Amino acid sequence: MKKVFFLTALVLALGISANVSAETVKAGAKTVINDSYSFKAEFPEKPKMGESVLRITLWDKDGKQVTDLQIIGSYDMASMAGQHSMAPKTILTSQKGFYLFPVNFAMRGKWQLDLVFKQSGKELYTAAIPVGI
Repeated sequence: MKKVFFLTALVLALGISANVSAETVKAGAKTVINDSYSFKAEFPEKPKMGESVLRITLWDKDGKQVTDLQIIGSYDMASMAGQHSMAPKTILTSQKGFYLFPVNFAMRGKWQLDLVFKQSGKELYTAAIPVGI
C-alpha cells in the first residue's frame, strides 16, 4: 500500500514539474511573467498565524492593471509537506482588480505559496513564494 501511494505521489510530482518550473519570487517584488505581463504578490498586512491574504496585482505590457489571466494558488508548509497543504484552486479577483488569495497559516514555520499563471488553459509561469511565520 505504501509503495502504491509513494509511486502515485512521485508520478504526480513529476507530471506537475514537467510543465513549467517554478521560479522563487520574493513577496512584494515586481516580477516579469513574459513580454506581455508582470505581477506583484504582497501581503497588505504582515502574515501571521491564522488567515492572511496575499494580494496579487497583474499588469499588461503597457503598465495597465488587468485581470486577463487565470491564477491557480496552493500552499504548503515546507518542512511538513502534505500535512498542512491546500489543494490548488482558482484565485478570485476583487472589485478593485486585485487577485486575493486567502492563506491559512496553521502554525509557525516556513511556508511556500505556489502561483500558476494561465492564459486560455496554457501555463505561462509558475512562482514559488517563501513565507516565514
